[in-house]
Amino acid sequence: MENSMGAGLLAVCAVSGSVALIALQVQKRLLSDFMKKLEFELQGLGSSEKCETRKKVRFAEDVIEPLSDNREYRRSKCLAKTARSFDMPMNRQVLYKGLAQDRMHRGCNAL
Repeated sequence: MENSMGAGLLAVCAVSGSVALIALQVQKRLLSDFMKKLEFELQGLGSSEKCETRKKVRFAEDVIEPLSDNREYRRSKCLAKTARSFDMPMNRQVLYKGLAQDRMHRGCNAL
């Protein structure tokens, strides 16, 4: 009776160990296949981005390259802003001027 119990226990250990090893190998293979597919998809995305032609940046003709001191550039921009402000109706100009003064007033009082 003891021999049959020992043989049965040995058979159960052998079968369960075999099942565990087979499950481990299947998991490794599935993980390996998944990683290969993932790498293939990522390479596909990366290669399509590399194949695209790069767009060239073109600046407008009215863009002025500023000088080293930038005084002339700032002066022209300031004049352009004041010229645009006269395109607005007078009531909006007054409204925006009041908003700017209010913000400055609040900023001085906050300190």
